Formats: sequence, C-alpha cells, structure tokens
Amino acid sequence: MSQQALKGRPRRLIIIGRILNILVLLCSLVIFLALSIETFKGPTAIPHKLYMHIQLAICIFFLADFFYLLYISVNKWRYLLFNWLFFLISIPFLNLIEWFHLEVSPFTEILLKAILLIRGGYGLVIMITWFTTSKMTNLLFSYIAILLGCAYFGSLAFYALERNLNAGIKNFGDAVWWACMDVTTVGCSIEPVTSEGRVLAVILAVMGMSMFPILTAYITNRFQETLTRKEKADQLNPGQPS
Repeated sequence: MSQQALKGRPRRLIIIGRILNILVLLCSLVIFLALSIETFKGPTAIPHKLYMHIQLAICIFFLADFFYLLYISVNKWRYLLFNWLFFLISIPFLNLIEWFHLEVSPFTEILLKAILLIRGGYGLVIMITWFTTSKMTNLLFSYIAILLGCAYFGSLAFYALERNLNAGIKNFGDAVWWACMDVTTVGCSIEPVTSEGRVLAVILAVMGMSMFPILTAYITNRFQETLTRKEKADQLNPGQPS
C-alpha cells in the first residue's frame, strides 16, 4: 500500500489503505508457506489445482489493491510512474502459462511462484514506517527484513535446485548455511553446481555487500544525533556536567 497515494487523503481512506496493506502481507505469507511446503515435502504436497487457484486469487487481490490506489491517488500519473512494477508482479503469470500451455524451466517456475513476495516485502516496509519515525532507522530495519526474506528464499531455491545434484546439500540446513555464508560474503565450502545456483550466489552476495554501507550510515547518523542532543543540552545548561 503506497503511502504516497494516501498522503493528504481522508482518515477513512488511510484506514482502508492500512487494512489492505495488512491483507497484502497475509497473502504473501500464504505464498511463502506454500513455497516452503512444496520445497520440504515435494511438489505434490499441495494439489496443483488448489495451488493455482490460490495463486490466481492472490493476484486478483493484488491487482484490485493496485487499481484502488490508482483510483484514490491525487496524481495518477505519478502513482503509475513509481508503482508500475507492482502491477507487473501482480499478473498471474503461472496461470497464464498453464492456460496457454507454455513451457518454462524449473528455475523460472520457482521465480514466478515467488514473485508475489516482492509485493509482500514492500508491504512489510510500509508497516515498518508505521512504528518508526527516523528515515535512517526505517531504511535499516526495512533492509534487514528484505535481506532475511531473500536469504530464506535463496535457501529454498538453492535446496530445490541442487539437492539431487550437489553432494554438499544433504538437507535444508545445508542450504540455509550456504545462504547465510553467502549473504555475509564469508564464503562456504558448498559450491553451486547449477547455473541458477550461481546466479543466486551472486544476488545474495551483492545484497550482503550493500548492507554494510547502510549499517555504517545508520551508526554514523545515531552518533551525530547523540552529539547534537549533547550540544543542545550544554547550551541550555552551561557549566553543568555532561
């Protein structure tokens, strides 16, 4: 739920927007759990038709959320400019592939199943801003949440792709260990053997490396805020011990 679209709108619309944002998160959680169940118990754990119906229903809800925000936005072109990605990821690609009998690789299918999590990740970022006022704190906690989500998804995808091909992947714990070591750029004795696994390794490493500048900026910002408060206190109470 875009905060920009709700800016300056009546309280009633803001409340509706927040409810929709929570529902978006719940829908993303359903996809998250379905992916986990399929990875741990196999693709037959959830009946195919049921999974496709769930995926279609969630996509329809995401599209309804997108167009509702478009409808209430004051500047509709601005909303489209900054939120077109959320329209694209709300399209039920898996259902379209099935309806038109298209062939896709296993890795592409995994990505298409997980693409809705991007919408949920954005919803999580919005919810974080409800509870924190500092932009730097928002950025830090938002990035940590996204990083953990990507690491878990990376573990699922890596396990699904390499468990029967990679001698180092004996169980899901090995995949989690690999993802944690990769995202922290420490490195791991487990090496990906598939092209898709190597792509995941690069993505996780890049996300991990981008975490350090944000962490450094957050610590610097907090330090500067502490110094500023101390200086103001000294000006208000000259001669008083700090």
